[in-house]
Amino acid sequence: METTLITTETCCIQYNIEPSFIDALEEFELIHIPVQEKQKYIHSDDLHDLENYIHLHYDLNINMEGLDVINHLL
Repeated sequence: METTLITTETCCIQYNIEPSFIDALEEFELIHIPVQEKQKYIHSDDLHDLENYIHLHYDLNINMEGLDVINHLL
């Protein structure tokens, strides 16, 4: 199965989130953001994890440190 790369800009528009949220997830090493030709991407395989982090952060108001702890517990 081939992995598709999706721009972070597209993800931000699709999920109605700030680019800084994706940058923070990468800073906490919760997702990997490859960069090609100065454009940031998310692997399609990582979209499920991104959606989970979005719901935890925006719906349950869990901060980045909390997301990091949850990730390590799981």
